[in-house]
Amino acid sequence: MNPLLISPAELGKLVGLATRTIYNRINERGDLPPVLRLGRLPRFALDDVHVWIDAKRTSETATATAAPARRRPGRPTKAEQIARRGRA
Repeated sequence: MNPLLISPAELGKLVGLATRTIYNRINERGDLPPVLRLGRLPRFALDDVHVWIDAKRTSETATATAAPARRRPGRPTKAEQIARRGRA
């Protein structure tokens, strides 16, 4: 077990998010690994961060294999208009 703790700035660099975004997600209880508080300073256990990243990676591949979202009905796109003209 790795007891190393990292700061929000280090987490941001690791996952490619701005430090302010990390703090906003902490305050809004957004999607982050478990937050440990040392006094008033938020810290993240490196093991928890790696587990969180792996979970994101597996959920991302699951959504990538899902069926594409259906387009809302409405005005056809330019490509659809041109395709209809070709069929007529």
